[in-house]
Amino acid sequence: MPVIMFRPSIAALAVAALIATGTCSFADTVSFKAELSGVREVPPTQSKGTGSLRATLDTASNTLTWTGSYSGLSGPVTGAHFHGPVSYVGMTSEQNAPIQVGTQGSLASPFKGSTAITDTQAKDLLDGRWYFNIHTPANKDGEIRGQIVKIY
Repeated sequence: MPVIMFRPSIAALAVAALIATGTCSFADTVSFKAELSGVREVPPTQSKGTGSLRATLDTASNTLTWTGSYSGLSGPVTGAHFHGPVSYVGMTSEQNAPIQVGTQGSLASPFKGSTAITDTQAKDLLDGRWYFNIHTPANKDGEIRGQIVKIY
């Protein structure tokens, strides 16, 4: 009889050890936001346009998913991109950076998309080193922009 009771105890201890050491892993989703305006562009624009972006990163698959919207732009949208990495001070950066992820499909507001990113890109995004901007014919380098920050 002692042997029979001993085996379930060992199984329970093994499960507890796996949980305690973190060997069992679960996907984590991190949420982000960006509030877009012309004054956040580098250099700033005179745009009266505004916009917002919400995004999530599935850290197990490095899948970035986003939705965005805008209004009041000077003209039709010609591009919308995630840029980085930049250094930053608080919630803004005074640098421009290369495109990391371009948006595909229709850019009519609201827009959405999803793509896989690299480990390096994910680290830069998680470290707050990316921004998002929207381009128009009158503002080829970007009309409105916002630093991407984690939502806690």
